[in-house]
Amino acid sequence: MMMKILKIGGLVLLAFLSACEPTRFVSVPVEYSARILFRPDSTSILLINQFDLSQQTKFNKRQLSVIKSGIATSVKYAQAQLVQLSNVKVINLVDTTSFVINKDSVNYLALKYHADDVLALQSFGAGIDLSAIDNSTVSYNSNVEVHYKLFANGGVIYKTLDGSVNQALTDLPNMGFFGNLIMTPGIGGNRKSIVSLAEQATKMALQDYLPYTITHNRPLYNDDWLQPAIQQIYAGNFEKADTLLKPFLKDANVKTVSKAAYMLAIVYESEGDVNLAIDLAQQSYDKFNNVYAEAILNDLKTE
Repeated sequence: MMMKILKIGGLVLLAFLSACEPTRFVSVPVEYSARILFRPDSTSILLINQFDLSQQTKFNKRQLSVIKSGIATSVKYAQAQLVQLSNVKVINLVDTTSFVINKDSVNYLALKYHADDVLALQSFGAGIDLSAIDNSTVSYNSNVEVHYKLFANGGVIYKTLDGSVNQALTDLPNMGFFGNLIMTPGIGGNRKSIVSLAEQATKMALQDYLPYTITHNRPLYNDDWLQPAIQQIYAGNFEKADTLLKPFLKDANVKTVSKAAYMLAIVYESEGDVNLAIDLAQQSYDKFNNVYAEAILNDLKTE
C-alpha cells in the first residue's frame, strides 16, 4: 500500500515538475525595407553643412573638440548608411576639419552637382544632465540631438529629420551640494559617450529611409510531439521544421492544430515571409484563442 502511495506521489510530482518547466524561447530577427524610398531608380544626394559652429560660444576648447567629433561622426554615419542603399550616390561637401558653412543656395548646389536631393545639417546639440540624486549617489545622462533637413526638387520642398538620444553615465558618489558642483561631469570628459550617441541620433533621424531589423524572442510550445521541429528551428533548418509541422495542421485536436500553426508562423517569420507568418498566426488564433498567436499578430501587423 505504501509503495502504491509513493508511486502515485511520484507521478503527481512528475506532472507538477512538467507543468513548471520553464518556457523556451527562440530569437527571431526580421529584416524590413525602409519605410520611405527616395526614388525607385538612381538617386543622387548632396550632403552639406548649414550649422554655424562658430556661434557655439558657451563651450571651451576641450568641449568644442568633443562637439566637433560628434558632428563628424554624425555626418560620416549619414553618408555611410545612405550609400548602402540600392542605387543611391552621396556627394559629401562637409569639411569636418573646419566645419565651414555652405552659404550657397540649395537650388544652386543641387543644379551644380546634379543632385536629386540635398541633405543639410542644421544643428547639433550635446549636453550632460542630472537625472537623479539620493543620499549616496548622483546620476547623470549624456544626450545628443541632431537636426537635418532633406531638400527635394531643387530645395522647393523639404522634410525635417530630427534625432535625439540619451545615455546613463556611471553614478557618482553624492558629495553634497558644493562637492557635486565641483564633480559634475561635462562634455569634455565624455567624448566616447557623445560620439556614440551622435551615431545613434543620426540613425534615428534617418530611420524612415533605412532598412531595419526587429528581433523578437518568441515563446515555444514544448509538447513532446513538437520536439523534432523545435530542434530544427534552433538549428536554423526551417524547411525541415516546415515539413515536420505541416501534417499537424490536419489533426483532429484543435489545440494541436493551433500549436502547429503558431510554430509554423515562427518558421515563416524566421524566413522573412511576414505575410505567411501572419496567415499562420491568424489560423492559430482562430483555432484556439492563445496569447502566443495574439502577440505575434500584434507585432507583425504593426511593424
